[in-house]
Amino acid sequence: MDPLSARSFPLWFGVLAPPLAWGAHLLLGDLIFELGCAPGVRGHTLAGLSLETWALIQTLVAGVIIAAAGLLAAAAWRRIQTISNGTAWNRAHALALAGMASGAIYLVLIAYGLLAPLFLNGCTTSP
Repeated sequence: MDPLSARSFPLWFGVLAPPLAWGAHLLLGDLIFELGCAPGVRGHTLAGLSLETWALIQTLVAGVIIAAAGLLAAAAWRRIQTISNGTAWNRAHALALAGMASGAIYLVLIAYGLLAPLFLNGCTTSP
């Protein structure tokens, strides 16, 4: 795909996918523990897997999406370095840099999200 195009998939994916994946990660994480910790659920499992396993799976999936978005933006950035300046180049350059930054920031946030299932007890009952 042409990175100078206004419809460049790598550039737009690099900018938009990380915050959307992180938001989905937050929502799904809360949903998993709300459903899995419900009083009617035995053993605090969903579909035969523990809640912690589901949390790790969805965190890894979100991390892969975010890393892919950052790498696509970086590849587009490298590609536009060989192209001459112009208005389309300025837009593509800004989107590529934003995509790489977005990927890095949200990847750190997702990695931080790995700490909760590793160190916290998922389901507790209130007195």
